[in-house]
Amino acid sequence: MNDEKNLPAQVDETEYVPDPEKEKQAKAIHFTVSIIRLLGVAILMLGIAIALERFPPVPYFVGYVLIILALVQMWVAPLWIVRQYVKARVAEEAMAQEQDRAGEG
Repeated sequence: MNDEKNLPAQVDETEYVPDPEKEKQAKAIHFTVSIIRLLGVAILMLGIAIALERFPPVPYFVGYVLIILALVQMWVAPLWIVRQYVKARVAEEAMAQEQDRAGEG
């Protein structure tokens, strides 16, 4: 009755212990991306209002420019920021591993 399918898989990896400094950096990046997206929504609403000529002294084409800028700010900028953050963390980890290998050898 000792069926191997019912046994939990044993993992030889060490348990993940989060680094407080990296957690703090990740929270800061998340907050920054959230603020950038929120400001993008505000600019988008302003652009729509201008494009619909709700603000008489401002030409309607300015609204279209704001709409495009807001969409870029909401979709492209956060992706770029997160990718730069991940790229920096990967490079940092690679450098740390390289230093560990050099220290052992």
